[in-house]
Amino acid sequence: MDQDLPIIGVCIVSEPGKCPANYTLIDRTFDRNEDADLWKDGLFTRKNMRYLCVERQIATPNRDVLVDVTIIGERDNIPPGFSVISETHDSKEKATQKKLICVRWMIPSMTSDAITELIFTSRVLKKPPQGFTLVGEINMLQLCYKMGKIQTSTDQVMTASSVQSYSSTPQLHGLAQPLPYTLPPATIARPLNSGQATLSRTGPPEQSANSLATSHVNPISGIEWKINQKYKLILELQNLSFPDLHCKTLGELEQQYKYDFSVERSVSKNPALRTP
Repeated sequence: MDQDLPIIGVCIVSEPGKCPANYTLIDRTFDRNEDADLWKDGLFTRKNMRYLCVERQIATPNRDVLVDVTIIGERDNIPPGFSVISETHDSKEKATQKKLICVRWMIPSMTSDAITELIFTSRVLKKPPQGFTLVGEINMLQLCYKMGKIQTSTDQVMTASSVQSYSSTPQLHGLAQPLPYTLPPATIARPLNSGQATLSRTGPPEQSANSLATSHVNPISGIEWKINQKYKLILELQNLSFPDLHCKTLGELEQQYKYDFSVERSVSKNPALRTP
């Protein structure tokens, strides 16, 4: 069940025993059960370790979910919308070498899918496991992720409330069955006139009874809905009348703008008027 929950936290630790509370340590490869250490030590250097940890939880409106992961070089620019895991969670040391793991977060109300699982596979595996997407390679390990549908705590409350409301409604034979959810308040719009060009309503859709009961806040909550002021001129142009334009024929145009060049011809034939 936990594997289907969206990932809401990602970090790197310097030791397996330093994995934070409520996080899951990824210390073995998915295909060969080998060490998934992200730091490659030299032959005669001290042992450094780096392990990836993830936290899963039912999505809530105030907690971002993981929607994308990528691996870049140390000197590459961080992709727009991504943040880099640059240091270890426990010791604040450099997290990885030569390559960086970048993650992208998003609020649950803006997406219906999120990453639910991160794994490492060995380089021997040419293709990612079924259902996974290959991200890239780091320290001879291949990082892969799996996407899944997310269900927020708000959805669970609304589902439970809807089921209870639907089951408590008597089913009458021969009549239309009631909907298993509550409709939002009807939108009321005032008619437009020359003095007012504003659309109003009882409240934005996010302020319905269901959303208030679950404390759901929409990103556009509180924004007033109205027609742009520049379109008020359209109401003032309704009574305009346009003149009847007469289209001239080709003969009329030739007659109006006819020129026979007789003056030029007479000058060219008179030697006395020619320019020396």
